[in-house]
Amino acid sequence: LFCPTAKCYITQGLHWYHAIDFGGKCGEPIYAAAAGIAQRVDYGWNGGAGNYIKILHPNGVVTMYGHIQASLVSSGQQVSQGQSIARMGGQPGTPGAGISTGCHVHFEVIGARNPFAK
Repeated sequence: LFCPTAKCYITQGLHWYHAIDFGGKCGEPIYAAAAGIAQRVDYGWNGGAGNYIKILHPNGVVTMYGHIQASLVSSGQQVSQGQSIARMGGQPGTPGAGISTGCHVHFEVIGARNPFAK
């Protein structure tokens, strides 16, 4: 599994469903943790997750990347592990930040344990 950020710096441990927050600077790249198909790219509030991407992996697990500034992939697109898929967002008051206190990516694993959880 590939870390979704360059520095792999965890700023918040396990929360929400099966999510970990990775800190960084707004605009930095977010990487696909594993290969799959971009299942959904959604912009807006989204229950506080802000703009997000969901990737469906061959084993049926879905990874979700929340608080993104912009997506670099579209729904239905095949993505490779480590591919840059989005730009980090989450700056309060910016479009698509959702509920956030600063720039980070909300990395959620649906259907399995989050491998970055301590």
